Amino acid sequence: MDAESSIAETATVLGVHRNTVAARIARIEQLLGVDLSRLDERLALHLASRAVILSDP
Repeated sequence: MDAESSIAETATVLGVHRNTVAARIARIEQLLGVDLSRLDERLALHLASRAVILSDP
């Protein structure tokens, strides 16, 4: 999410191949029942993720 949905940038940050990132994103979409190509769903997931991170003591 922080990489503006760039698979290549995310792969670089994580130190994995871009195909690995694409597969992980597909798995996340499947598990959560979301379509991350939709801006509103991506924003909702990003905000929820931030809320969880910020609430962790």
